[in-house]
Amino acid sequence: MLNHLRQFSVSFMILLSLTFFLLSSCTTGYENDGKEVRWHTWDEGRGHQSYKVNADPKTFVTLTHDYGKDNVHAFYCGQIIEKADGKTFRAINNSYACDKNYVYSFEKIIIGADPATFKVLSTYLSEDKHDYYWEGRAITVKDKSSFVLLGKDNDWQTQWAKDQYNGYFLPGGSISGIDYETFHPAPKTSTNHSGNYAVDKNRVYFENKVVTNADPGSFKEVDWNIGQDKFRVYKGERPTQLKDYNSLNKIGRLMYTDGTSIYDADFYILPDADAATFECVGENWYKDKKHVWWNTLSLPDVDVATFRPIKNYGFRYGEKEECNSCDFNYGKDAHHVFFQDSIILGADPNSFEIIDFPDSESWTIFDKNRIYSGNKTPQLQEYLIKMYGKQ
Repeated sequence: MLNHLRQFSVSFMILLSLTFFLLSSCTTGYENDGKEVRWHTWDEGRGHQSYKVNADPKTFVTLTHDYGKDNVHAFYCGQIIEKADGKTFRAINNSYACDKNYVYSFEKIIIGADPATFKVLSTYLSEDKHDYYWEGRAITVKDKSSFVLLGKDNDWQTQWAKDQYNGYFLPGGSISGIDYETFHPAPKTSTNHSGNYAVDKNRVYFENKVVTNADPGSFKEVDWNIGQDKFRVYKGERPTQLKDYNSLNKIGRLMYTDGTSIYDADFYILPDADAATFECVGENWYKDKKHVWWNTLSLPDVDVATFRPIKNYGFRYGEKEECNSCDFNYGKDAHHVFFQDSIILGADPNSFEIIDFPDSESWTIFDKNRIYSGNKTPQLQEYLIKMYGKQ
């Protein structure tokens, strides 16, 4: 009996996989029955969808899965590509195309690209007789003969290139005056890195800006858009007052402490914060023994002891279910309701709630006296009657 069940389970999974394959492969792309052209899509969320394409079925041809054309227009995913010439339009691959006038990345014109000499070199890199292009955007290379990528040409994490005159932060932004031989992406000490720093023997660079007074010999990216040299910590291209990033402990998503002071995400000291009692109490909420902050903004007239962020709930089968799928930036204490760092005048903290009712188009934010966002749906009315005896 067990073997029969296993065989049935395997057969069922094969059938399910085959069905999924057929649905996802046969019901997507262009369909031309000679009377009209249709574009079909399929995804797990919305299932199969299709709509009529404004194309001439007698002259329409499918070029790739996403590109098509008739004698007048070209199409990308069923939509007319503005300014494209249908008669001369051709697909290079499923991401690039050209006609007698323009080169296209998906449905967008690549400004300045020459269709006669344009060629795709990799997933991200292409070129014509004038320039190189990264992800369909001109790099504006000064000297093509000495141009090199500082990374792989088919890797989205490649962010730097150079020629004998400039460094290039991809896909756009040049830096003049680099040392060609030593210019390279900065070392990284964290897996959470942006790759937006570069160095040569003389300077440190963030994107297409110079990091003033940074030491290239000791500079490393230590966290996302955060650099460190032997002198100090940098946020982007900006020097900070911090000396050692490793001396910090992160508190929640936005704050840091060195045990003495509290620093925000840009490494400015948070005024009046007490490091000994400072804590994160929600995604964007912090407090110590005397204050509550939304991000770096202090709340007025707040009762610290009773303050808490307001949770959000789903509503299924007549009951609330805690969601906390996102922070709506509402909080309350025993006396007030706050939105970010402001008091909502007249709001009732005891009955203030955020609920996703199934018969509402969006989240409903309300108290027993008023709706602040959303609609007064039948389910909200029933809930107010049940909780407060009023609609």
